Amino acid sequence: MKLNLRNPFCLLALVAVWRIALFIFTAQPIPVNDAAFFDGAMGNWFLHGHYFNPGLSVVFPISGHQLYSAYPPLYQVALWFWMGLFGTSVLSMIALHACMFCIAGFLVVYIVETVFPETVNYALVPLLLFAVTFDDRPEGLAHIFGLLALLLVTRSWSSARNWLVVFGIGSLLFCALYTSVIVGALYFGAGFIAVALAWWRRRNLFFFVPFIFATFLFVMITVAIARFEPLWWAGFRENARQTPVMTTGFRIPNSMELIKLVRTAPVFLLMLMMLPILFVKRKLVFDFGQPWFVLVGGAFIMGWVLLLADMTLLAANYVGYVLFLQVLLAAGILAATQPFSDAFRRHVRCVLWGCIILVSIRAVGMSTWGAACAWKNSYPKTHAVLLSELAPFAKTNLPALVSSSYFYTALEAGVQNPIHSDWYFDRANWTNNAQINGLAALRPAKLVLNQFDYYRAFKPLLEQLRQQPGLVDIRVRDLAEVRTPDSIPSVDHVVQNISWAPVIVDLDWKQALK
Repeated sequence: MKLNLRNPFCLLALVAVWRIALFIFTAQPIPVNDAAFFDGAMGNWFLHGHYFNPGLSVVFPISGHQLYSAYPPLYQVALWFWMGLFGTSVLSMIALHACMFCIAGFLVVYIVETVFPETVNYALVPLLLFAVTFDDRPEGLAHIFGLLALLLVTRSWSSARNWLVVFGIGSLLFCALYTSVIVGALYFGAGFIAVALAWWRRRNLFFFVPFIFATFLFVMITVAIARFEPLWWAGFRENARQTPVMTTGFRIPNSMELIKLVRTAPVFLLMLMMLPILFVKRKLVFDFGQPWFVLVGGAFIMGWVLLLADMTLLAANYVGYVLFLQVLLAAGILAATQPFSDAFRRHVRCVLWGCIILVSIRAVGMSTWGAACAWKNSYPKTHAVLLSELAPFAKTNLPALVSSSYFYTALEAGVQNPIHSDWYFDRANWTNNAQINGLAALRPAKLVLNQFDYYRAFKPLLEQLRQQPGLVDIRVRDLAEVRTPDSIPSVDHVVQNISWAPVIVDLDWKQALK
């Protein structure tokens, strides 16, 4: 069979092979801060028979001690199935998210191939998926539900009233919302706007029925949980208090947030800049009767709603939620520019290649610098070190502060009191001294940190502790044999968290903090 580089699925296969090879040879992407927050309870259930996350016990009385219900539950169902088959290790979790990535990637390329005009070459758009390198949260599953819903939405326009399709779209949107509220809302909004644009041409109110059904399901089931399962609802509210979607109100984005926007979602910026040009050619481009056009319109408008909210109201980390919609947007740009001259289309493709290079910076770092780190500090080597360091804490209730990527090993080792390195103090009442006071109150005997957590958060905190005479003796062992980007301030915001090498901090507390 001849390789056809004009076929988007061939380029998608290239991205998938890269992702699988990265996992097999370097055990990347390494889970970051939130991974164990979502995975820890199910791991604790399989290993120790309790469905709560002990790493959250300091701050979350319900999800850390009684019943994990900090987040919508459908991701936990997927974890139950996966961990039952493949175990609770961190490698198992990386493999799970690699599978989810491949499924979501296939769906978005399938939408491009079946919904968009056949005369256009879309081969380069799957390469934008090199941007998906932070992938260890429930959102990976929510993207699958959302993309399936969008695919069915486009199918519903070309057929007579089909209540089975209505049920499918509504159920998938509900599943997306009950996996990740924000990602679910992103796909709900994109689909709803697409339907509204299609209604502008066809005036068919039946298009809106699936969204009414999904809203009804979401509201009724949420009310039922709040009414009949008060502990579940209290656990969710507990998390909402600690991690509110809106934290400080309206803000002006800082330079780092703007750089993150440009680096993560350049195709959205490109489409925004191209709008005046497309408007001039609107008689040739704008066609509300074409499924691809209204789908791109929904993705563009809802994507920008989320991006603007990220920059002004929400945490900037949500920028990455638009990455799969960005593929649809790139395909839309290629389709929309067909009426333009050959020279203009070549320039557009060159700019899209620039976008691909821009979003792939971390992927390149993981494949080069990350591979070098894995050669010297492999996952098996690190796993053995972690088991040795954590073994004494299986026999004592002394707290050990553990980074998210090592928390799976802490559960495996039977650590009695493992504390997630993000959740040793109350973030809802964060003051200037909250971190040092939280650490001094907890008095952990050992910190087992990855390079990202140590250099970004704990190194300055330990310097503060050293300035308190007679408080604690601190011994730091950085086991990295290849210097990591996290330890270099000039590049730590470009490439990060690509080494398994731990930083072990032993603490000998002498007295209480004054």
